[in-house]
Amino acid sequence: MALPPDFNNWEHLQDMLKLYHNKLVKQYFKNQADDDISSPKPALKKACLIDDNDTVAMTQLRLWLFEITVGHAQSLQAPIYGIPVQELQRESKFRPQIKLYFKEPYNFEKHGNGTEQVRGEIGFRIMNKTADTISRTDAVEYAREIKAEFATPPLIWKKGKYKCTYLDLDNGFDLRLLCLSKAEGESTVKSVLKILDKTYSDNNFQFIENIKEFPTNPGTHRVYGRTVKKFRQRPTAEVKFTHAQLLIPGQVKPVNLVGLNGRLRSAIENVTAP
Repeated sequence: MALPPDFNNWEHLQDMLKLYHNKLVKQYFKNQADDDISSPKPALKKACLIDDNDTVAMTQLRLWLFEITVGHAQSLQAPIYGIPVQELQRESKFRPQIKLYFKEPYNFEKHGNGTEQVRGEIGFRIMNKTADTISRTDAVEYAREIKAEFATPPLIWKKGKYKCTYLDLDNGFDLRLLCLSKAEGESTVKSVLKILDKTYSDNNFQFIENIKEFPTNPGTHRVYGRTVKKFRQRPTAEVKFTHAQLLIPGQVKPVNLVGLNGRLRSAIENVTAP
């Protein structure tokens, strides 16, 4: 269908921004009154809401105020418990490790109310290499294998309530995956093994059935004086491959192997994917 003759790109863009941005603002400030600037929080809500009469600069300022100054953007990166890399490496001796990261694509209808996006992570060791012997050439080879198997197109790991394990310590694999089915677990494991060109063995694979119920909506509870959602256990979701890194003992920063859509600017392989 052709665009109408009076179509205005800026008005269309602003309408789309207003539609989705203002929903997020109202959800974030759901306990604050509309059109009230008598106290700080409702005044912030008013300042963050995009208005039809806003100029481009005002629209940008409202977006910046909400995402950066107010802090909504921090929800894009969930807090992670951890220890400094130097402390871990000082107390541990281990082989280089590859980590693959996955994330459920954002859907406003599903996640706009605060429901977290499901994430996934798969890691394994490279047993025939050490920090001293691993090289840039090796990293490039790993990156190309991951790109071919996981990034073109992005591999989708269907997470579920069943646990699949694959134990092959001689080759650096101690995989523990939550999957939708046995077939899904086998398929994901085989994709991981291809990175190091290892052969799959049924003797190393175990599928653990689970009859326990894990509710999609576990309800709410009180935390620090307010009602929040309980964490979902073993949520079912399709998580998509996002990036891969190589962790080398003695090196604080990881080597970025593969990144999708500019997620890792310094990645060996950067892939543009839908």
